[in-house]
Amino acid sequence: MATRLKITLPDLVAEKLRAASGNSPSEYIARAVIRLMMDEDLRRLADFETRNPPDPQVYRDSDAITEEVLFGRAAE
Repeated sequence: MATRLKITLPDLVAEKLRAASGNSPSEYIARAVIRLMMDEDLRRLADFETRNPPDPQVYRDSDAITEEVLFGRAAE
């Protein structure tokens, strides 16, 4: 599913967008917007983890389970 949006860009930006996108500006803009949103999500996650540091025991437990599942043995 897709939603049509009408946007207005300065002429020079529109010209460069057409050239950079191979005349497929919608795909180009979608990739750029997704990349920006992911960057923002990662910044928020990093901020959250800074304020709420993960418990190292959780990682040790997860590693032990992974060792057992993948290799059929308990972690050392």
